[in-house]
Amino acid sequence: MIVDPSAARVVADLEEAEFLNGCDAGRWRIISFSFPILDFAISATEPDGKTGEYSFQAELSIFPAQAPKVRIWDHARNAPLAAELRPKGGARLQKTFQQWGSDTVYRPWDRETGPHGNNAANFPHLAWRPDRHLTFIFEDLYGILNSNARAQRLRPGA
Repeated sequence: MIVDPSAARVVADLEEAEFLNGCDAGRWRIISFSFPILDFAISATEPDGKTGEYSFQAELSIFPAQAPKVRIWDHARNAPLAAELRPKGGARLQKTFQQWGSDTVYRPWDRETGPHGNNAANFPHLAWRPDRHLTFIFEDLYGILNSNARAQRLRPGA
Protein backbone atom coordinates (compact mmCIF):
# COMPACT_ATOMS: atom_id res chain seq x y z
CA MET A 1 0.00 0.00 0.00
CA ILE A 2 1.34 3.41 -0.98
CA VAL A 3 0.99 6.10 1.68
CA ASP A 4 0.56 9.72 0.62
CA PRO A 5 3.62 11.56 1.97
CA SER A 6 1.41 14.52 2.94
CA ALA A 7 -0.85 12.27 5.00
CA ALA A 8 2.17 10.65 6.64
CA ARG A 9 3.57 14.06 7.56
CA VAL A 10 0.26 15.15 9.12
CA VAL A 11 0.18 11.96 11.20
CA ALA A 12 3.79 12.55 12.29
CA ASP A 13 2.96 16.13 13.31
CA LEU A 14 -0.02 14.91 15.36
CA GLU A 15 2.22 12.42 17.17
CA GLU A 16 4.95 14.93 18.15
CA ALA A 17 5.49 15.40 21.88
CA GLU A 18 4.90 19.16 21.70
CA PHE A 19 1.55 18.63 19.98
CA LEU A 20 0.49 15.88 22.39
CA ASN A 21 1.46 18.08 25.35
CA GLY A 22 -1.04 20.69 24.09
CA CYS A 23 -3.71 17.98 23.93
CA ASP A 24 -2.88 16.74 27.42
CA ALA A 25 -2.98 20.29 28.80
CA GLY A 26 -6.45 20.84 27.32
CA ARG A 27 -5.33 23.59 24.95
CA TRP A 28 -6.59 21.73 21.86
CA ARG A 29 -8.05 18.44 20.73
CA ILE A 30 -8.58 16.49 17.53
CA ILE A 31 -12.21 15.94 16.59
CA SER A 32 -11.52 13.79 13.52
CA PHE A 33 -8.95 13.22 10.83
CA SER A 34 -9.52 11.76 7.39
CA PHE A 35 -6.79 13.05 5.12
CA PRO A 36 -6.78 15.72 3.83
CA ILE A 37 -9.37 17.06 6.32
CA LEU A 38 -8.44 17.63 9.97
CA ASP A 39 -11.21 18.75 12.32
CA PHE A 40 -10.06 20.13 15.65
CA ALA A 41 -11.00 22.40 18.55
CA ILE A 42 -9.00 25.01 20.45
CA SER A 43 -9.86 26.13 23.97
CA ALA A 44 -10.67 29.82 24.40
CA THR A 45 -11.27 32.51 26.98
CA GLU A 46 -14.31 34.70 26.35
CA PRO A 47 -14.39 38.46 27.12
CA ASP A 48 -16.25 37.74 30.40
CA GLY A 49 -13.45 35.39 31.48
CA LYS A 50 -15.41 32.17 30.93
CA THR A 51 -13.74 29.35 29.07
CA GLY A 52 -15.00 27.55 26.00
CA GLU A 53 -13.70 26.25 22.71
CA TYR A 54 -14.01 26.88 18.99
CA SER A 55 -13.88 24.29 16.25
CA PHE A 56 -11.89 24.43 13.05
CA GLN A 57 -11.47 22.53 9.83
CA ALA A 58 -8.12 22.35 8.06
CA GLU A 59 -7.62 21.21 4.49
CA LEU A 60 -4.09 19.77 4.31
CA SER A 61 -3.51 18.55 0.76
CA ILE A 62 0.11 18.84 -0.42
CA PHE A 63 1.18 19.42 3.22
CA PRO A 64 3.66 20.79 4.25
CA ALA A 65 4.75 22.16 0.85
CA GLN A 66 1.42 23.95 0.58
CA ALA A 67 0.13 25.94 3.53
CA PRO A 68 -2.92 24.61 5.39
CA LYS A 69 -6.30 26.14 4.60
CA VAL A 70 -8.06 26.66 7.95
CA ARG A 71 -11.61 27.79 8.65
CA ILE A 72 -13.40 28.37 11.93
CA TRP A 73 -16.05 25.68 11.63
CA ASP A 74 -19.52 24.69 12.75
CA HIS A 75 -19.44 20.90 12.71
CA ALA A 76 -23.18 20.58 13.34
CA ARG A 77 -23.90 22.51 10.12
CA ASN A 78 -20.75 21.35 8.30
CA ALA A 79 -20.10 24.95 7.31
CA PRO A 80 -18.04 27.95 8.40
CA LEU A 81 -19.13 29.32 11.77
CA ALA A 82 -21.70 32.13 11.44
CA ALA A 83 -20.35 35.64 12.02
CA GLU A 84 -22.46 36.22 15.14
CA LEU A 85 -21.05 33.07 16.78
CA ARG A 86 -17.38 33.83 16.15
CA PRO A 87 -15.03 34.82 18.97
CA LYS A 88 -15.37 38.28 20.45
CA GLY A 89 -12.59 40.39 21.90
CA GLY A 90 -9.80 42.71 20.85
CA ALA A 91 -8.85 43.87 17.37
CA ARG A 92 -6.40 41.01 16.71
CA LEU A 93 -9.02 38.44 17.61
CA GLN A 94 -11.69 40.17 15.51
CA LYS A 95 -9.39 40.40 12.48
CA THR A 96 -8.35 36.75 12.72
CA PHE A 97 -11.93 35.45 12.66
CA GLN A 98 -13.53 38.02 10.36
CA GLN A 99 -15.61 36.92 7.41
CA TRP A 100 -13.78 37.82 4.23
CA GLY A 101 -13.59 36.65 0.60
CA SER A 102 -12.06 33.23 1.28
CA ASP A 103 -13.47 33.07 4.81
CA THR A 104 -10.40 31.31 6.12
CA VAL A 105 -8.72 32.20 9.40
CA TYR A 106 -7.02 35.51 8.65
CA ARG A 107 -3.42 34.63 9.53
CA PRO A 108 -0.26 34.88 7.39
CA TRP A 109 0.29 31.11 7.65
CA ASP A 110 -3.07 30.30 6.01
CA ARG A 111 -3.10 29.17 2.36
CA GLU A 112 -5.57 31.87 1.30
CA THR A 113 -4.60 34.66 3.69
CA GLY A 114 -0.82 34.44 3.21
CA PRO A 115 -0.89 35.80 -0.34
CA HIS A 116 -3.76 38.23 0.40
CA GLY A 117 -2.37 41.74 0.83
CA ASN A 118 1.17 40.29 0.96
CA ASN A 119 0.50 39.04 4.49
CA ALA A 120 3.16 36.32 4.32
CA ALA A 121 5.79 38.78 3.05
CA ASN A 122 4.79 41.47 5.55
CA PHE A 123 4.79 39.05 8.50
CA PRO A 124 7.49 36.47 7.69
CA HIS A 125 7.65 35.28 11.31
CA LEU A 126 4.01 34.15 10.93
CA ALA A 127 4.18 32.92 7.33
CA TRP A 128 3.92 29.26 6.47
CA ARG A 129 7.12 27.44 5.55
CA PRO A 130 7.42 23.72 4.79
CA ASP A 131 9.67 23.26 7.83
CA ARG A 132 6.87 24.37 10.18
CA HIS A 133 4.65 21.83 11.95
CA LEU A 134 0.96 21.83 12.83
CA THR A 135 1.80 22.78 16.40
CA PHE A 136 2.81 26.22 15.07
CA ILE A 137 -0.78 26.81 13.89
CA PHE A 138 -2.40 25.36 17.00
CA GLU A 139 -0.22 27.51 19.28
CA ASP A 140 -0.98 30.63 17.25
CA LEU A 141 -4.74 30.03 17.37
CA TYR A 142 -4.58 29.17 21.07
CA GLY A 143 -2.75 32.44 21.81
CA ILE A 144 -5.28 34.51 19.91
CA LEU A 145 -8.32 32.73 21.38
CA ASN A 146 -6.97 33.27 24.88
CA SER A 147 -5.95 36.91 24.46
CA ASN A 148 -9.16 37.77 26.35
CA ALA A 149 -7.66 36.11 29.45
CA ARG A 150 -4.81 38.61 29.46
CA ALA A 151 -7.20 41.52 28.91
CA GLN A 152 -9.34 40.21 31.80
CA ARG A 153 -6.29 40.20 34.12
CA LEU A 154 -5.34 43.75 33.12
CA ARG A 155 -8.77 45.27 33.83
CA PRO A 156 -9.09 47.13 37.12
CA GLY A 157 -11.04 45.05 39.61
CA ALA A 158 -10.99 42.00 37.37
